Amino acid sequence: MVRGWLHLLAPRGVRGQATWAAAVVVAVALVAGGTGLVLLLHTSLTSTVQSTLEAVVDEDAAVLADRGVAGLRASEVDRGADGILVQVVAADGTLAYTSARRAGTPVSALRPAPGEEAVSGRSLLPLPDALTEPMVVARGATVPGGGDVVVLARRDLEAQEEAVEVVGGMLVVGVPLLVLVAAVVTWWRVGPDVLGTVEDIRAQVERIGGGRLAERVPVPPSRDEVAHLATTMNEMLTRLQRSDDARQQFVADASHELRSPLATLTAAVEVADADPGGRVWHELGPVVAAESARMQRMVDDLLLLSKADGDALGVTRDDVDLEDVVGNVARRVRRGSGGAVEVDAVPVRLVGDAHQLGQLVHNLVENATRLAGRVEVRVRPGDDGGAVLVVDDDGPGIAPDDRERVFERFTRLDASRARHSGGSGLGLAIVREIAAAHGGTVRVETSPLGGARFVVTLAAAPSATVPAQPATSR
Repeated sequence: MVRGWLHLLAPRGVRGQATWAAAVVVAVALVAGGTGLVLLLHTSLTSTVQSTLEAVVDEDAAVLADRGVAGLRASEVDRGADGILVQVVAADGTLAYTSARRAGTPVSALRPAPGEEAVSGRSLLPLPDALTEPMVVARGATVPGGGDVVVLARRDLEAQEEAVEVVGGMLVVGVPLLVLVAAVVTWWRVGPDVLGTVEDIRAQVERIGGGRLAERVPVPPSRDEVAHLATTMNEMLTRLQRSDDARQQFVADASHELRSPLATLTAAVEVADADPGGRVWHELGPVVAAESARMQRMVDDLLLLSKADGDALGVTRDDVDLEDVVGNVARRVRRGSGGAVEVDAVPVRLVGDAHQLGQLVHNLVENATRLAGRVEVRVRPGDDGGAVLVVDDDGPGIAPDDRERVFERFTRLDASRARHSGGSGLGLAIVREIAAAHGGTVRVETSPLGGARFVVTLAAAPSATVPAQPATSR
């Protein structure tokens, strides 16, 4: 039978579970708060009564010690608090004094020694019979020439009992009503509209697959948590769509770039195979070697960018002199392409990866010499303790609309789109990734020489220590 009732009361569905949870939470909070309120009220009221009685017995004990029982009778100190009965019990147990009209008997058996105090009739908890017993405070005193006595002060707790009962009764009636109101409000707020919106979001998310990232979940017109959830999910889908589009474009561009050297190598092999004497191979050898090196560099660059996408681009913490790095790169470029590269660098030391910083400088200088006749490289200390690298050229420059696009992968501007003059379109993308790994940035401006100016800011030290990964330039 009990199990049957529990089964009927068990919440069903999201709406029922939310209502049940809200009712339980409100009930627990109200019961805990109400219990604390009753305990606090009981403690406060009884403490007030006890403090009053202690003040009375202290004053009467002082009078007894000074003027004896006769002086207490002549004094009205004990009559200052309404409803308080004061008695003085002699050492033999008889009443030496009482503030009541009739002598009666001692109101308590408490017999503390002179100077000590005892309390009866006070309970820590407002139990059913705790407030029906009067509170008595007893203090031992000494009467001049009369020996030791005990001063008793008693007061009923009926008013305190009534106050606690009234508050407790209000809580007994009010708590169930508040729990009912909370359940009704929750049932109304978590209505069919809210649940229908949640179900629509769930169904739409279930339908969205890898090929349908352009779809979005419905956002309700309400400005509640459900609407915020739907908006956040749509923002997440937008990021996933951009990431998926970038991945597909990256794969397509990489395939396109690798097709040209592979076609050249295939044609060279076919031509060499058609020549039994092997004389053609001597002519095709340099072409095959150049295309193989080009394809190797492209694969290495793709691997480096892949590691950067996965936050696996390692940066070692070595002490690097950026002036030496720039000087070594400038000498290699002069020997390789014969370009006019002027260097104006001051010694600046960084904590970073010398190989990656060399690749960053090489990519910028090589990119400039490919299109310009004059290239200037300058190194200066940064404002934050890092370094600033500036590469100027007198080439055609970069239009403001293209200054952000040049850092995208496989991007070639019109002036360098030809294969013989342009690289793979990955060099500047690698520059940005290496600069970011070293806590820096890179931007494009107009050079005083008339071409493009690349400004790289590098932090004094990278933000993380991870094993460095090999990387190749281009």
